[in-house]
Amino acid sequence: MYIMIRFSFLFIVLISALQFGSAQQNNQILQEAMTNAKSGDNQKAIEKFEALESHSSADIYYNIGRLYHENNDVANAALNYERALKIDGAHNQANNNLSIIREETDFDIIPVEKMFLIHWWNLLAGSMSANIWMILSLLAAIGLIAAVYFWWIADRSELKKKAFFATVITPVLLGILLALGSTSKLLATNNDYAIIMNKDYDMHEGADDRSPIIKDIEVGTKVEIVDQIDEWIKVVTVDTESGWIKESEIVRI
Repeated sequence: MYIMIRFSFLFIVLISALQFGSAQQNNQILQEAMTNAKSGDNQKAIEKFEALESHSSADIYYNIGRLYHENNDVANAALNYERALKIDGAHNQANNNLSIIREETDFDIIPVEKMFLIHWWNLLAGSMSANIWMILSLLAAIGLIAAVYFWWIADRSELKKKAFFATVITPVLLGILLALGSTSKLLATNNDYAIIMNKDYDMHEGADDRSPIIKDIEVGTKVEIVDQIDEWIKVVTVDTESGWIKESEIVRI
């Protein structure tokens, strides 16, 4: 028994040491990336930032996008700004820089605006991770249990009324928080959106090079993937026009 406890303790210490060492290494890479960026060596900074992708945050993707933007690489800039927004839908700088890219590039696609409530809901859900929403949901569930308990044992009518009011409101709040957490997870794991990486690529009516061309799609355009046949994928642009392109022309967000 003593040996098992000792082994478990040593294992925990080892894991903690490895995590601490990994964190130190990541901090060093981050500092090197920032130094390269400040000195104007954007390509070196990008390489350093991309080495941290397995530990990425919205800010890291934003900085990668900003550096690509400065290098006039519209496709990779848009890709990384979108990845930042996938983690944090309320990232203002990434949103603003995406707008700048749209203004700087000759886009002939006019986006169809989503309903205000859907846009607002997705923005709210994406403002925090699914784990944070789950913690808030847990707190709401604890609050519900407490409200039911106080309503059950309360002697004074005033306290009983307040507890009853809480038992009515808290389930609604819990339901909203759970729904927001579910939406946040869905947004974070959704792999059905992509960026066109090659300049002026043709979108076809069918999954074949000989199929009639619908239109040219500008580099950096965001599309939704709705179907796939071998190397061909069917995409929908933000103006809801659909067509087929080769998968090699896109990178998923």
